[in-house]
Amino acid sequence: MLLVLGVLLAACAPPPGFQLPDDPLARILGRRVGRVIIVGSDGNLYLTDQSGLRQHALTEDAGPTAQGRRVYRLPAWSPDGRRLAVFEVFSGAVTRMRVIRIDLFPGRSPIRSVWGEWEGEEPAMLSWLDPQSLVVLSRKDARSTVYALWLLDPEGGHKTLLAQGSPLFFSWNAARRTLAWHREGRYLELRRLDEGEARQRSDHTAAFNAPAWSPDGRWLVWAEQEGSASALRLEETDDRATRTILTFTGGIAFAWSPASRYLALITDPTTTLPRIGPLELYDAETNTLTRLDEQSNLALFWSHDGRKLAAFRLLEMDPASGQVLLQARIYDLPGKKGRDLAAFIPTPSFLEVLALFDVFQPSASLWSPDDRFLLISAMEPEGKAGIYALHVSGWLEPRRLGDGVLAFWSPR
Repeated sequence: MLLVLGVLLAACAPPPGFQLPDDPLARILGRRVGRVIIVGSDGNLYLTDQSGLRQHALTEDAGPTAQGRRVYRLPAWSPDGRRLAVFEVFSGAVTRMRVIRIDLFPGRSPIRSVWGEWEGEEPAMLSWLDPQSLVVLSRKDARSTVYALWLLDPEGGHKTLLAQGSPLFFSWNAARRTLAWHREGRYLELRRLDEGEARQRSDHTAAFNAPAWSPDGRWLVWAEQEGSASALRLEETDDRATRTILTFTGGIAFAWSPASRYLALITDPTTTLPRIGPLELYDAETNTLTRLDEQSNLALFWSHDGRKLAAFRLLEMDPASGQVLLQARIYDLPGKKGRDLAAFIPTPSFLEVLALFDVFQPSASLWSPDDRFLLISAMEPEGKAGIYALHVSGWLEPRRLGDGVLAFWSPR
């Protein structure tokens, strides 16, 4: 159930607990920015805007097939917002997986094409390197931690295996056309796309998922073992000068702000997944670390302008069912004062993304292009699932955009 919490006191804010209704006229007359792709409860894809009133189906063939069942999973927007890539999964005696590209045109029907096809592989993630190129992360089966990273030819029809590992998570440096990946929980490796082999950067990494290139390509961050503890490293790309951001025990997850100044991070005293712990902010310009929240946080996502940080605090967890209750919070930087938006139970598909936020961060936008709304996918009474847009001011009620288990906003 979605529980709307009161807004925090501020000099220019309404009184505590006061919230405006989600005005129906605002849905019709309000400014619309970008589009939302929704994975419906029926497994099909739906496109809408922030009003939730202009929804139309991009697919209609999810459901039972002669070989089993078809569903669409984990859509990803291209950086220019003109294309979608999505997994089409056929579940049967043998899993068959295809990557579908959907080209979107104003006032015209979308064009759908098959970009790659696999047999016996399960979907893990899609990530665009640029408006034309896509990498695919797959795994051997739903429970496996053995991953394969593929590069798809821009024209389609050809795929290149870049790496395999258990696990295997990566980051992309667009300026240098270089991938950094964390493989086997031990190796940090770099590979330029115009080179045939990867170069090893470290062979004693610590408990983290994906390394992180700063968006400007200047910095690379990863975690290394350092005796009985671990250290979070930041390396200057040009001269390879390295500094230690902090030392820690257990696991860590982190993500850069779009302007490449701030690194938000969650430290966990254990090495289990997902990482759950206090939220901190590192300023690369001043080399300072600030604690934003002492409580347990599960995930974080940066706004497009880098001036806001969305965090998801863990309120309750049922070990038997794996169900969690989360609190969505917003931090305005550099003020860093957090405010609560809503408490909710995430859908299993959304929880999968949140639990690996450091892996999905570059390809999964929860923010509207104008940074006024934040998307969540929440379980509702009687087992229904819905997509909600939260106004980040905290002054408005959550807006329900429709049924669905997962949704992402276009970058533009």
